[in-house]
Amino acid sequence: MSKISSRCTVCQHESINEINEKLVSGVASRPLASEYNLNYKAVQNHKNQHLPKTMVKAQELQEENTADKLLARVEELYSKALLLIEKADSDQKWQAATGAIKEARACLELTGKLMGTLKTGHTINIHYNQEFVEARLTIYQALQPFPDARQAVIEALEEGGIVDAEYKTIDNS
Repeated sequence: MSKISSRCTVCQHESINEINEKLVSGVASRPLASEYNLNYKAVQNHKNQHLPKTMVKAQELQEENTADKLLARVEELYSKALLLIEKADSDQKWQAATGAIKEARACLELTGKLMGTLKTGHTINIHYNQEFVEARLTIYQALQPFPDARQAVIEALEEGGIVDAEYKTIDNS
């Protein structure tokens, strides 16, 4: 039995370097396929299987370098704010000192966000909310006569991170 080999049309394209650069920089596959008169699936497969790993790594390093530069600029602003605090404090310029303190705090906050150590937003855990628990149990009980539908709902809730696998074994008697 002979093996049929297919070649990647994207790898063979005359603009392969441009295509790779655009893929690495985040251009979506559909518009790229259209722009270069390629099949969308071929571009997707190329991106997932053939895109040179060195190009992906280079893009990641470039993004890291940009983040490092931004962090360095924020740290520089923080240092200047500290100098302003000291100067305003020694001159007993309390309003200026307060303003400099606010700027220093903002720099610290931004540094925390950039480094991922400061989380923003709110988290609401409804798993232990009594109304949610009762609604979930009611849904499970209503689906008792329909095991396939019940299982599909449980799996969808698990995939969405709404319930844990432990709820598969709820006794609804």
